[in-house]
Amino acid sequence: MARIVIRPDLTGTAHMVATAPVPKLADAATGQVATDRESGATLYTVQLLETYEGKAQLIKVTVPEGGVDTSLTVGAVVRPVGLIASPWANVFNGQISQGVAYRAQALDLASAAAAPKAVKS
Repeated sequence: MARIVIRPDLTGTAHMVATAPVPKLADAATGQVATDRESGATLYTVQLLETYEGKAQLIKVTVPEGGVDTSLTVGAVVRPVGLIASPWANVFNGQISQGVAYRAQALDLASAAAAPKAVKS
């Protein structure tokens, strides 16, 4: 099956770190850390709170080592660079699981002045 890649429009969105970066596990049972297939770099996951027009959602983004500052703290405002979204679906024991996997080339710290202003209703 072909992999579908969507490049989200980030205009007007803001992203705040919800959980600090942690190494992504390829196998939770053994503790094996996931690596990028092309570069061999360790992969990290970071949960971000994404806001747009007064609504928010939590997204988990995978970022390669070198593209993320592992000392990022909760609440830091970041800008995802090269963000892509890939829909996925699996069938296990007759049950369908589906979702969207997010990946970015990097997370850049954003200045407070660059963050979108909240709209008052």
